[in-house]
Amino acid sequence: MNLKKIVALLLAMVLIIGSLAACTQSQQPAEEPEDEENYETGDASLDDPLNQDGIGVSELLVVSFGTSFNDSRRLTIGAIEKDLAAAFPEFDVRRGFTAQIIIDHVYNRDGEVIDNFEQAMDRAVANGVRNIIIQPTHLMDGFEYNDIVESAAQYADAFNIITVGKPLLSTMEDMDDVAKIIHEETASYDDGETAIIFMGHGTEADSNHVYADMQEVFKMNNYANYYMGTVEAEPSLEDVIQAAKDGGYKRVVLEPLMIVCGDHANNDMAGDDEDSWKSAFEKEGFEVICNMKGLGELQGIRDLIVKHCQETIDETEEDFGTGDASLDDPLNQDNIGENELLVVSFGTSFNDSRVATIGAIEKALAEAFPEWSTRRGFTAQIIIDHVADRDGEIIDNFEEAMDRAVANGVKNIFIQPTHLMAGYEYDDVVASAANYADAFEKVVIGKNLLASKSDMEEVAKLVHDSTASYDDGETAIVFMGHGTEHSSNGVYANMQDTFKALGYDNYFMGTVEAEPSLEDVLEAVKAGGYKKVVLEALMIVCGDHANNDMAGDEEDSWKSTFEAEGFEVECILKGLGEFEGIQQLIVKHAQEVMAENGF
Repeated sequence: MNLKKIVALLLAMVLIIGSLAACTQSQQPAEEPEDEENYETGDASLDDPLNQDGIGVSELLVVSFGTSFNDSRRLTIGAIEKDLAAAFPEFDVRRGFTAQIIIDHVYNRDGEVIDNFEQAMDRAVANGVRNIIIQPTHLMDGFEYNDIVESAAQYADAFNIITVGKPLLSTMEDMDDVAKIIHEETASYDDGETAIIFMGHGTEADSNHVYADMQEVFKMNNYANYYMGTVEAEPSLEDVIQAAKDGGYKRVVLEPLMIVCGDHANNDMAGDDEDSWKSAFEKEGFEVICNMKGLGELQGIRDLIVKHCQETIDETEEDFGTGDASLDDPLNQDNIGENELLVVSFGTSFNDSRVATIGAIEKALAEAFPEWSTRRGFTAQIIIDHVADRDGEIIDNFEEAMDRAVANGVKNIFIQPTHLMAGYEYDDVVASAANYADAFEKVVIGKNLLASKSDMEEVAKLVHDSTASYDDGETAIVFMGHGTEHSSNGVYANMQDTFKALGYDNYFMGTVEAEPSLEDVLEAVKAGGYKKVVLEALMIVCGDHANNDMAGDEEDSWKSTFEAEGFEVECILKGLGEFEGIQQLIVKHAQEVMAENGF
């Protein structure tokens, strides 16, 4: 091939590549105006991208398309995130955007780093999150929403609970709510001569029908001068102009039906270019007002998103069988005698377990001491708040229970903890009770469950009897305790010694957060040559640790760890408080301390 042909071929290749690049560029979302510097987008430093590490076991990931308009981002997406954080304090709220072009633009212009969806999910995995609720801020279940659902499915094995909430306009009821919210917001323009027109994005997805449905909802609510149009689909700008002309209106108010007030609102709707909605209506002789406010700025819209998120959380918890809270008695009634028996527990949000364990202990104590009024107090405020928010059940914390006793004129109060050991929680109860010394004639605190060697022997015999059917020579029975940095953690090693002293050689003791560790127990079970493992919690309740750390399907759960080592695993989801023997041991402790104190 001669030189001329080579040069011609190279030129042709350059033209083809350039043409392909131009075609690819034209298909990208036109979210960033070329002359954006002419707009005052606001101070990016006022926005919190919510991509911090250091997170709890439960995360609420708020996923938005995004916007590079800083003020609008803060006033809409940021406001939604704040309201969700306030509504669900037990979740750590984080952010993810789906529009990479916006993420890159904000970073290049302002230096602000915002996670895309995959980065946010990977961050959650790295932070050890176990339960993740994904709440989109999208209007409908279009392409963007479906991409989130599909992407989330790729992380199914990384979390114990993973679920995606509903978009804003999921039902006709949602549309009715939104129509009423935006009608109230724009009511001052409703003078008989003004058409209020909302601009949606529009999509080729089937979900585009939402816009026509919104128009029907306007009609059903008698909002005759309210119209719905889209930038990129139907109803079109031409459809809306014709409707406004047919209505004989003189003035038009334009507002985006979008979460943010970004590029589409500022340019396609309110821009001065001749093809903008504003220019198109002015050309037809209408006076035009542009209302530059994203839906996310409206409190009613944010409340609706919070409502959707609450519904998703409730549905998820139903799936995981927490039970019916109405079957539980929080024992916070007034009208009480001079003697109160206050049963103090850490608590659990697993309703069935709370009834079967803490509730059963309280009943056993009430039956044993009929001359005392039995009441409840929890020490875990996060559990109290969660049960109140989810189920509407009010449970007193320790101080509230003590204040209630004072207000009821109680003279003698006996505090019986359900704690396994005299650790930090027990110490806090003792310290807090001391503050009420002058409020009662007597304030006495009972013993924890494993207060002596004889207690440990009795508990070991009880759990051995309950699992005796598994004792076939090939099965290791492994108990999971919580573990603590407190000196009382020695109780777990003492329990292991107790198993050994009683001849229960296939019984093992481990903890989630201290020693003996999962690794210690795993090594001991392997050394014993066992083929099967039975896992059970050495905890009063069968709550989050038992259901997730022990019996969960995530990679680092005790169940998964033993299975990875080739063991057949069975999990017994039963808290110690369900055993009548444990209940009676707590009653025995109360009787002993009461007798010592002259009751």
